[in-house]
Amino acid sequence: MRNTIANNHLSKHGRFGDTEMYKTSPSGPGKGKEWHVNKEEKSLMNMYGVEGEKLVDAVGSGTINPKTGKEEKWIQAAIALGSLALGAYKSYKSGSTQGTAAKSKVSTAESGIASTEEAQQKLEESIGAKKEVFQLEFQKANQDLSRQAGYASEKSREQHDTLESKTGMATSGTVTRSEEKSKKRLSDESKSKTEDLISQLGRNMGGIMEEYESEKSRLKSQKEKFQRELDLAEDQSKSWYLGKYAVKGMAEFDKKSGINLYGRLNSMFGG
Repeated sequence: MRNTIANNHLSKHGRFGDTEMYKTSPSGPGKGKEWHVNKEEKSLMNMYGVEGEKLVDAVGSGTINPKTGKEEKWIQAAIALGSLALGAYKSYKSGSTQGTAAKSKVSTAESGIASTEEAQQKLEESIGAKKEVFQLEFQKANQDLSRQAGYASEKSREQHDTLESKTGMATSGTVTRSEEKSKKRLSDESKSKTEDLISQLGRNMGGIMEEYESEKSRLKSQKEKFQRELDLAEDQSKSWYLGKYAVKGMAEFDKKSGINLYGRLNSMFGG
């Protein structure tokens, strides 16, 4: 009677379908200790004795009940939980690897975007510097041309003054007409050279802008490519997968049950 009361007290603390207490045989695997078992296991051991105990011991969980300190032999729950945990764990490891790879892609894409933006800034600075160089070259060439035109005009005037003093033809108008022709020739030459300088500046500026627009378009496409990769990688890193939150759940279960399910799986498959 006292033994029955004790068994009833212990059995109510059984878990995962273990509603019964069973006292094993001294010669069996339990060495006379009490096990938490379910009704089917108890019937099996009552029917086959030590051989039944060996079977239950082989397939049972073998965990320790945290309330009673007795060994547990739950079977169906262990199999179901183990299968689910194993599937979740493997999915977690696979998903975790994919998540890590996605985070690496995020970092690479962000670095690519930053590098592209830096290149765009340097392009603007480079184009501005080239424009300034060509403009300075044009200004210098134009100033040299004006100075040369001034020298030529002064020399022409001196030549005509000398001719006028030697020939005494100041009133005839011959020297005056010759001087006017020289001035016109010098003016036309100066104008033509100035137009050449302006045309050269236009070609240089056109070449710069063509180069600028081409590189600007290339950098824009490159940045858009990195942005697409970043968006995709961020989606992948945030995506849900089976087992993503299972490890935390297994850790809580292990803490309460003392089974150390996650530790066992990690030692077997963690690598």
